Amino acid sequence: MITPRFSAYTLRLLAVALLFLAFTTGCNKDDNNPTSQTGLLVANNWQVSNVTTTDGQTINQSRLNLATSVLFSLSMQFRNDNTVRALDPKQSNQVINQGTWKLASDNQSMDVVVTGFNGNFPIVQLNRSTLILRQQAPVDGKTTPINLEFKPVL
Repeated sequence: MITPRFSAYTLRLLAVALLFLAFTTGCNKDDNNPTSQTGLLVANNWQVSNVTTTDGQTINQSRLNLATSVLFSLSMQFRNDNTVRALDPKQSNQVINQGTWKLASDNQSMDVVVTGFNGNFPIVQLNRSTLILRQQAPVDGKTTPINLEFKPVL
């Protein structure tokens, strides 16, 4: 019977490789997982592409108040440290406004504290290509539930 010369070395190398594999696959932190709610939010900057009624009908921007209209020109950056920044893409992504954000324990809504954009926003949809948040905002001067539809800024 032939025994390999380096069997002890091979076994040690295999043990180290298995420990490394167990460590890297065992550490499943949501912030690093691009399919978790947090991972999806922080993966890209987001920009409002559309505002709709809750049944999906587009609301013309002229019918919105200034605070909602200005969101079309900003890029929102949700960060791992639970800060959020509003960036102006036309001014080299200069920070225009900032605050904090936090997912609710059920991941169905998020609390945002930013001047002019405070509240708890139900998450209607979140995936790699779309973020839809529900908000109460004036439409034609009357407070109405609306959907803010964001697309990733690539």
